[in-house]
Amino acid sequence: MAKEPAEINPAGIVLSRQSDVPLYLQLYASFRKMIIEGRLRPGDRLPAGRNLAKELGVARVIVSQAYEHLVLEGYVLGKTGAGTFVADQLPDHLLNAGKRNTASIKKPVAQTAAPVEPPVDMQAGSRIGATAFQMGMPSLDQFPYKLWHQVGNEVLKSLKQAHLGYEDTLGYWDLRKAIAAYLRISRAVVCEADQVIVTTGSQQGLNLVVSCLLEQGDQVWIEDPGYHGARIAFSTAGVALCPVPVEQDGLNVSYGVAHFPDAKLVYVTPSHQFPMGCTLSASKREELLAWAQKHNSWILEDDYDSEFRYEGRPLPSLQGMDAGGRVIYSGTFSKVLFPGLRLAYIVLPSISLVSRFKKIKDNQDRQSPVMDQLMLCAFMEGGYFVRHIRKMRLLYAERQQQLINLLQLYCKDYLRISVAPSGMHLLCWLPEHIDMVKFKAAIHQHQLMLTFVNSFTLQHRQPPAILLGFTAFTKYKLKAGVEKLLACLKGSVPA
Repeated sequence: MAKEPAEINPAGIVLSRQSDVPLYLQLYASFRKMIIEGRLRPGDRLPAGRNLAKELGVARVIVSQAYEHLVLEGYVLGKTGAGTFVADQLPDHLLNAGKRNTASIKKPVAQTAAPVEPPVDMQAGSRIGATAFQMGMPSLDQFPYKLWHQVGNEVLKSLKQAHLGYEDTLGYWDLRKAIAAYLRISRAVVCEADQVIVTTGSQQGLNLVVSCLLEQGDQVWIEDPGYHGARIAFSTAGVALCPVPVEQDGLNVSYGVAHFPDAKLVYVTPSHQFPMGCTLSASKREELLAWAQKHNSWILEDDYDSEFRYEGRPLPSLQGMDAGGRVIYSGTFSKVLFPGLRLAYIVLPSISLVSRFKKIKDNQDRQSPVMDQLMLCAFMEGGYFVRHIRKMRLLYAERQQQLINLLQLYCKDYLRISVAPSGMHLLCWLPEHIDMVKFKAAIHQHQLMLTFVNSFTLQHRQPPAILLGFTAFTKYKLKAGVEKLLACLKGSVPA
């Protein structure tokens, strides 16, 4: 199967209609900067003009003019029927301008711990199929099974003896290159392949960070409410959990600085906070990065579902703003492909940290499954991964709107919907006078899989609210689920 470079819509392009500079020249300058800084590499394919124009909200001619300008100056080449690609020979020698200093970074010192129980309302998924409104489940009915089989067959045909032995603990090299290339363009992550570590699931990545960078008694900021898997990983290691409240624009950084100034690590979901769905503002990102650099502390950025943004441009990563090498970036394939793949990754801010992480991972599981890595690598190199994400982004935007419409039609008297422009679930606020005992009994009887926001809180309690996953369900399944939810609400809210 021929390998086709993946077309990825770059993150971080900002066009201003108030500027005196024409839009096409602004777009040209953005791409030129990405090429010079190494985010776009020789051979990388630029987004199709029609797709990019739609995403940026400009006329297609704007993109065409920008691309023509890049072609004229020798930055890109247009290939008939194939697309527009970054040129192999560039017109200037500035490609090292954007490279980050990867000097060795000291490991933080230490400090008390408090174990915590996992949230009781988080229910396990069905082994047969998703149950309304299970969270974090991709649309398995829309997965390209035939294409995945074809890729698998090609991998098996080209299997070599070397693949049957022990693979690099850090991951299959070509897969690490493919991940790095994807992240540089789609998420504005500044990285090379040797900073990428392939892990057996996102939880292993969390455990690696804890094992390599923290000691018992160290303080760790966690979002409150926040992801329970991180809470478990930290508490199991015996570190001190420091709950920091979440506001409308993300983590309350000022609160963390005032109450826990000596923390060694911050766990944060800046692009789409879990579970509240908000985005960490630019000012808070700068404040957090400045504090981490000043105190020699780490930031673990969990970018678990940032691919699914339904409005506006893709948000650049926090890691891409980090000039001090303090951010560890984490991502997973479970949400974008399928949970059974059990492959994820972390990106280290410094190559000097790699040997430490390799030693720990080598003791944990030696390596992630080689065949799965080979298949995923071929899937990414063939351009199918990016196409699948684009398809799912459109589908999930449609399903999100379908769920919103159904809730407004059936449950408007009982629920207040908080709509986020991204993610795989909706946040819905319940009536404050609801009888939670009756409500939980009813959802159990109707076999609904609802998750309660306060399952994810430690100290900063929220008003009663539920999380409804929508990505795994057709319109008809969503309708059936909403009808059951209405029955649960009616029997639990006093007249």
